[in-house]
Amino acid sequence: MYHFAILALLGLALWKFVGMLLGFISGSELPSHVRAFITLALGVATTVTLDYSVFAAWGIPVRASWMGSVGTGLIVGGMTYAVHSFIGLVEAYGRKSRDEARVLEGRTPKAA
Repeated sequence: MYHFAILALLGLALWKFVGMLLGFISGSELPSHVRAFITLALGVATTVTLDYSVFAAWGIPVRASWMGSVGTGLIVGGMTYAVHSFIGLVEAYGRKSRDEARVLEGRTPKAA
């Protein structure tokens, strides 16, 4: 269970780091597939640098030790999307509880 928490927290840290990094280099104009590639590459780089393999921690045999770290990095990179969706869910609930959603969604679009 602790290893799943490590994956989730690494995903959170990576999500925030990629957002900050792309904010510095004005990455908001980047296509989504480039952003996804950067996120996955940084996830792999993080777990290889940390030499962390969730497969070894859970006792799952892999062919070579580097495959465990790379696979864990891909899992961490994928976890960033779950973190992003979860934070969006919390934000939506917060808006609903403060009645901001009614104000935002009740506006009529103005024609140009």
